[in-house]
Amino acid sequence: MIENNPIETENPISETPINSPIAEKESIIETDMPKSSRLSRKASNKSKQTIILSILAIVGIIFLLFRYGLPIISDAVFLFGKVTSSPSENEEKVNEEFVPIPRLNSLPKATKDESVKVTGRTISGLNIEIYLNGDLVDEVSSNESGGFESVVELTNGENLIKAKAKKNETTSDYSNTVSITVKKEGPELTIETPADGGQISGGNPIEVKGKTDPDSSVIVNEFKAIVNSRGEWSYFLTLNGGDNDIKVSSTDAAGNLTEKAIRVHYSQ
Repeated sequence: MIENNPIETENPISETPINSPIAEKESIIETDMPKSSRLSRKASNKSKQTIILSILAIVGIIFLLFRYGLPIISDAVFLFGKVTSSPSENEEKVNEEFVPIPRLNSLPKATKDESVKVTGRTISGLNIEIYLNGDLVDEVSSNESGGFESVVELTNGENLIKAKAKKNETTSDYSNTVSITVKKEGPELTIETPADGGQISGGNPIEVKGKTDPDSSVIVNEFKAIVNSRGEWSYFLTLNGGDNDIKVSSTDAAGNLTEKAIRVHYSQ
């Protein structure tokens, strides 16, 4: 009788016991490698985002520089730094106020008026202190676009105007200084040649010349004369036969007018 003995089979390739050191090591490698790769990809993406943001910020700053000027640029740089800085840096700066220096627009060199409107630009939401010859004379607020204006009462002679921006307890440095001179009297005006009542013959046209204040404009019989930096003026005027009236006017930078007239007799 044939006995049914169990068929012996070859042992399969042994697997590493689950609790063996080798298995634990393999488990650690399988677990950590994907996480490390993910962290590496995140770091790479974050680095790319930082580079892209930096490039966009530089382009934006250059655009704002040409479009709005330095005060807006200063504000943009501050905001960008605040966004990109670490939380610890933001905590250190939480109590600091950024106040850019305002910019005053130019004024006429001179005026005969007793007051002038001063305008300028900064960022919105600031208090602007206006100074005349070193004294605080007005305080206004910048509007939503950063503009501001103030009417300043002037004194005779030269007036130096500058401004400061203020927010809470922080004040900026002084702005640029603009100058305007108050003149209420007309410019000096002389006619050196020809002499009043003179008898002229021969060459024609003749040179009419004299002196006035520098930066003044001179008109001779409705024609504009040449005026140099010393106030010396001249114009070659064609005369008619007989009596000729020569009218000369000088207007300074403040708009004050001085007029003079002479009469000469011309014969060939």
